Amino acid sequence: MSKSIITACAAISVFTMPALADDARTPPSDPYFAPAAQACDDIDLTIYFEPGQAELTPFARGVIRETHDQLSGCAVTSITGLASANDAEAESDKLTLAAARRAAIVEALDSHGIRAVNANLKMDVSAAPQDAVMARNVKLTLQATPAQVG
Repeated sequence: MSKSIITACAAISVFTMPALADDARTPPSDPYFAPAAQACDDIDLTIYFEPGQAELTPFARGVIRETHDQLSGCAVTSITGLASANDAEAESDKLTLAAARRAAIVEALDSHGIRAVNANLKMDVSAAPQDAVMARNVKLTLQATPAQVG
């Protein structure tokens, strides 16, 4: 008799468990907002070179890599820049070095997929004597707009 009572109690408890369980959770009352579209602001960069060199430093490569990440979802519409090389002695050496620095920047941007329909990179070898020490850079402005598919 006690076996049948225990079995009956077990059966009743199994059948009544769902009725005593907590109600299903209600969905959150806060509305879902899609993430905001990424702003494609203009980017100004100044990339410095070692004196007399036209090779990018590891830091400069990192800056270009971060710029690529920052421009994801954007289309670069134009690149303007000014390459300086006043750390060379003769004016012909300055022009050669500025051209090599400009080519290094263009190659690095291109290798990271940063291209523009309108690119205008000039060279400057006319820094004032007090500015000549740090006039070994390329200053860039990248104008970007949100990329459109289709």
